[in-house]
Amino acid sequence: MSNEILLYVFLFLGLAILLKFLKPKIKGFLGELLIRFVLLFLNKKEYKIIHDVKVFYNGLMSQIDHVVVSKYGIFVIETKNYKGWIFGSENAYEWTQVIFNNKYKLYNPVKQNLGHVRALQANLADYPNLDYFPIVVFTGSARLKVNCSYPVIIFYRLLKTIKSSKEINISEFTRDEIYNLLLKINGNIPNIEAKKFGNTTIKQKNNLCPDCNSPLIPKQGKFGRFMGCTNFPRCRYTKRLS
Repeated sequence: MSNEILLYVFLFLGLAILLKFLKPKIKGFLGELLIRFVLLFLNKKEYKIIHDVKVFYNGLMSQIDHVVVSKYGIFVIETKNYKGWIFGSENAYEWTQVIFNNKYKLYNPVKQNLGHVRALQANLADYPNLDYFPIVVFTGSARLKVNCSYPVIIFYRLLKTIKSSKEINISEFTRDEIYNLLLKINGNIPNIEAKKFGNTTIKQKNNLCPDCNSPLIPKQGKFGRFMGCTNFPRCRYTKRLS
């Protein structure tokens, strides 16, 4: 077993123990922190990494956990921190998390990530031949039963998944150009406050979270049914159902 694999094993065990005793919001943050650490093992000369990317498309914001720009294309990474069994398929609207005999619904993270890809494509329209590689990475102790043509993986497979793409798509000059452009447009939109309230109404009508633009799904709580953000625990927006 290589030193790199041993490092991941020990890191995973330590993280699993720590996550067991932490609140969901902190768990989500540590899950993203873990992916940041894993991405440090990529060759910095080949791969340019941007975390927490916010791009705007049709007046709405897409928040992307990690974007890796390379001469092989762009890797768009969505992180999820769940435990238990995860069942899902590529075209399903919702996936199912099973913990013992309890079942919970989550919005299909592949669909969510493909929405991020479309937002990037719109912002990088000057590069129509650019290849995009959406990847969904689970950082918790989840066991995946997923039927999907896109990679849905546990975090320790992330480097191998990225490095499996070896066909050169763009020049190093173009790669650096795209990287610098994303840094420039990250979170930048004119008159965002002026559009805030109108967009909030539109989003709620379309079952989109007004805070982060992720889909809202119905959930059952102690005090009745409500609409909750699928970006939980990073986003804790809720709306009561009458």
